[in-house]
Amino acid sequence: MRTIIISTGEELVCGRILDTNASYLAAELTRHGFQVERLTTVGDDPAIVRSEVLKAAQEGDLILISGGLGPTADDRTRQAIAEAAGRNLVEDPDSRRHVEDRLRSFGRTVTDRHLEQARFPRGAVVFANSCGTARGFACQVGKAWVVAMPGVPVEMVAMFSGSVLPFLMERLAPGWHVRGETVHIFPASESAVDERITDLTALGRNPSVGITVRDGIVSVSVLARAQVPSEAEALLRRDVEALRERFGHLAFGCGGATLASALSDELERRGLTVSVAESVTGGLIGHMLVDVPGISRFFLADVVAYSNEAKVQQLRVSRDELLRRGAVSAEVAESMARGICAATGSSLGLSTTGVAGPTGGTRERPVGLVFVGICLEGCARAVGLDLRGDRWQIKDRAAKHALNVARLALIQGVDWPELDRTI
Repeated sequence: MRTIIISTGEELVCGRILDTNASYLAAELTRHGFQVERLTTVGDDPAIVRSEVLKAAQEGDLILISGGLGPTADDRTRQAIAEAAGRNLVEDPDSRRHVEDRLRSFGRTVTDRHLEQARFPRGAVVFANSCGTARGFACQVGKAWVVAMPGVPVEMVAMFSGSVLPFLMERLAPGWHVRGETVHIFPASESAVDERITDLTALGRNPSVGITVRDGIVSVSVLARAQVPSEAEALLRRDVEALRERFGHLAFGCGGATLASALSDELERRGLTVSVAESVTGGLIGHMLVDVPGISRFFLADVVAYSNEAKVQQLRVSRDELLRRGAVSAEVAESMARGICAATGSSLGLSTTGVAGPTGGTRERPVGLVFVGICLEGCARAVGLDLRGDRWQIKDRAAKHALNVARLALIQGVDWPELDRTI
């Protein structure tokens, strides 16, 4: 089932807002066995929309359009689709009542322009809108089905999941079952990951395997297709297990997993707690941890000790050590980790100290130099990092490395042979 997705709106073409509808639709359609061939974004000019619909109808079997169904002057999608289908727009009485009732419930006066939302190409299938006034519809242009939905993301998502997808699966069932999974890897470079899985990323292979990178984390997506669900699942599991075997502990989780949730899982598995002492990351590690539901069972405290005096007063770092070694040093990172354990009674202490830049770097301590300290059951160690990027990127990478170092420390024990490992 060849599928094309069209997003309309001058605000998308001009870059004023991000098009989240297309990515959502592509992911959902792919997950349900449809073959998405391209995504297209056009403005509000009805002639361009009509032309794009006619072109897509020649190339694909299904076209999904979002945007341009509202009551304002720039909402021209319904007219463009009607012209492409060679059908007149006719009023749907139930949709008219829907528009009137919804607007009057808000104390609004109903105008003729509002009622344009109740008009659809003759013979179209109409989809309810539980979140707004503009209902969607489906009609045929040539042999292709065209489905139009509102552009407001919350309305589009509710309409697609509640009405459009069931319609598509009933009328246009693709005949393929799709199973997908994404494996997250850290720390690693995209090219290094690619070198290890070239056999899995061959063009035309089933499952299809692709690599993306976001904020320093490499994600490998596996998508398996088969006519029998169990076969698709078996193909998927085979590749996911191959990825786990090839990357070992660098593969920290799948799907919605984060480094913070992976650390939380390890803490729960062992019945341990963690406290954090942050300097260079300024509370970012704690922020990432509290994004994990239920983390309060394991996360005791986060102390942001940015100044030397705070390190002395709150974490018991010695003034002599700060003078001799400097705040950005392995020794101070270890002392901070020990100090937070002593102050909170946690099983695991985690610390960061470094130079985020863009100023403050020296030859001995350049911008991007970060030390992560770990104290596990009284044994402390520090890991040095040489990070690149702007101030935010250095802080973000430092926080992620800290979470990962803590995770590996729990997995590897006091020897920690893989703490410095990367690819």
